[in-house]
Amino acid sequence: GECLGWSESNAVIYANSVLGARTAKHPDYFDLFVAMTGRAPAIGMYCDEGRVPGRVLRIELPTGADESFWPLLGWAAGKASPDRAPLLVGLENASASRDDLKAFSAAFGSTSGAPMFHIAGQTPESDQDPSPQAHTGIIGRAELASAWRELNSQETGIDLVAIGSPHVSLTELRQLADAFEGHHVHPDVDVIVTVGRDVLEDSRKAGDTARLEEAGVKIYPDICWCSITEPVFPEHARTLMTNSGKFAHYATGLTGRHARFGTVSDCVRAALTGRASSHMPEWLS
Repeated sequence: GECLGWSESNAVIYANSVLGARTAKHPDYFDLFVAMTGRAPAIGMYCDEGRVPGRVLRIELPTGADESFWPLLGWAAGKASPDRAPLLVGLENASASRDDLKAFSAAFGSTSGAPMFHIAGQTPESDQDPSPQAHTGIIGRAELASAWRELNSQETGIDLVAIGSPHVSLTELRQLADAFEGHHVHPDVDVIVTVGRDVLEDSRKAGDTARLEEAGVKIYPDICWCSITEPVFPEHARTLMTNSGKFAHYATGLTGRHARFGTVSDCVRAALTGRASSHMPEWLS
């Protein structure tokens, strides 16, 4: 219920949808006016009527789905609802962490202009009735498989593993450190993780950062993959691997490189071998 004045797309979506706060997608400079005046126009997401679902998407959860389900679903849901907040039904009994919903928000924002979504049983305002004019749709295995194909190029040689779009959480950093335990990054592959400074500080205290650096992982604070350019972006890299639906969507246009998408385990495997599997995950195929 708290009013915010945010501008970054997937942060706005997460604030509205997962936190239940209220903010529009303020354009650059307008957000500065909001900061200087402490006021924003009472329209859109700031008003009750602006938050009513305008589309209903029934989700068919495939058996055996892994962590890539949430970013794939976010990407597909955004494509199915490009202009209005959707209500996703069928996931009431699914287990969704805040990291899962963060990944969903980021991927959703790459294909939809809507500033929020609702997932029945998962998000705080999902119990409201959709608009009487709400359109309906279905997302199942076929739509998720199509999303996977869209986010994966044919190139399987990997030069860069890009993690942290959005910034990784402390839990995700620990998961990554555990996955690299006892291994070292392939000499021809760069692995870069982006993180907020507070999470980085906590990770250093916990020892996870040291474990990652020992494995050859580079950790950059306070920068977003969508704004990383050469020379911070490795000039030699031609194909990257990421667990982010958002960055897999934008990477080719932003960097001119091929992109592949997968789970953290897929990314670690590519980091250690320099190659990604060309096969679709079993739960999709």
